[in-house]
Amino acid sequence: MLERILTEDFRKKLEYTFKDIKNQQDKRTEEEFAKDKRRIMNDLLTQIDCYPKNPQIDEDFLVAAIDGSGTPDLTTLDDIRVHLLSSATIVLSTGTRTGRLLEPLDRPVIEAELGEQPLLELHWHTGVRGDAKKKLAESLEQIYPINDISEVVLPFFIDHTNGSISSLKDLVKSVEYHKYVPDLKSMEGLISREQLLTNPIVHDELRVVMEYAAARNILTSKLRPKYLLLDGALSIFLHFVRKYPSMPSGFILRELCQLARKNGVTLAAVSKNHTIPFAHRIAKMANEKFGDGMKWFCLLPSKHEPGGGLHIYEDRTYIPPVLAVPYLFSFSSDNRPSRIDFDRVWWLENIFVPNDPETTRENEIRLFSELEFISRDARYYGYPVALALAHEACRVSYEDVRLARAIAKDVYHELGYDPKRINPLRDDLGV
Repeated sequence: MLERILTEDFRKKLEYTFKDIKNQQDKRTEEEFAKDKRRIMNDLLTQIDCYPKNPQIDEDFLVAAIDGSGTPDLTTLDDIRVHLLSSATIVLSTGTRTGRLLEPLDRPVIEAELGEQPLLELHWHTGVRGDAKKKLAESLEQIYPINDISEVVLPFFIDHTNGSISSLKDLVKSVEYHKYVPDLKSMEGLISREQLLTNPIVHDELRVVMEYAAARNILTSKLRPKYLLLDGALSIFLHFVRKYPSMPSGFILRELCQLARKNGVTLAAVSKNHTIPFAHRIAKMANEKFGDGMKWFCLLPSKHEPGGGLHIYEDRTYIPPVLAVPYLFSFSSDNRPSRIDFDRVWWLENIFVPNDPETTRENEIRLFSELEFISRDARYYGYPVALALAHEACRVSYEDVRLARAIAKDVYHELGYDPKRINPLRDDLGV
């Protein structure tokens, strides 16, 4: 393989591929971006008012962050893959009054409220016996235990219909949804993407819900952070026909958003790797407008905002996400601009002021000034410290997986099972 990769023929294939992208994609997106440049520059790009170097905040606050990790290939038993999942929660204080800036709470304090950290879970399904949906539902019920499924289901419909559906009775009476009510009464019924339950999709759903379960633990604890940060985006994937979340995670996310609003917590999701087109060009425009190295944010409006959405993502289904408001932001010129999503219902209540763009902008600046402050750490400068620490705490490394596999083999042998059944797939060929 190596000799083929090092050939001139391979270089030519790469050259052709890159030129094909430029000819087919770049020209179109350049035309779309040209329509948005003036609006982005004049109306959407905003410089951040930073806190001074050694500030004293009137009232210090807590910041919580959650991240998850794992592998869908911990080990195999014949054709059955065993998934390993992890999540970690970090809570830190701004600490300007004590001089202990952005210092995490002691682990015993967190575990007394939230249980052991990091948390590990396992999952399996055959993938060939049509049991993926059933086994996924069982694991989700274990990870995210609830007494009444309506607690998870209703928040989406309440927010999505702007309150016109606020109870199960309203759902039963609705013209659009009444025929699906029987499927909305169990965790398994909330999985309407059964035909797409590949191993990676199952793993992603389990990992996301495990992070959401940790978020719910924070929101129902006594800790009450001002901010709760998740890794990723506040995306909900709707069923094409049913027009509601195609997986339980979509419903669960809306329950979290509702719970956060109820408890006065700002819920947001931050992603370093995102699909926002022309992020690099927007960053370049920010440097031209504010100067190199300045801190900034840029609203990515939806069709509902004054002026409508941007042309650069008008044909992208999930930008902006359903019931969420995304921004690009940069707190350090050394990093690629990140994306942050907020619950749209919260944003309309706390940030956006109808017919008053100046007050709306003041609210945005105050929000991003606090986010910039909690991103001040030499190790992760420009990225929220709590999220970086959560990532380090939950990360399952190659060495972790190797050790976990060795323990899995030991347990398997202790049970007296045939050792040949637990060999990794095609282990004999090294693939």
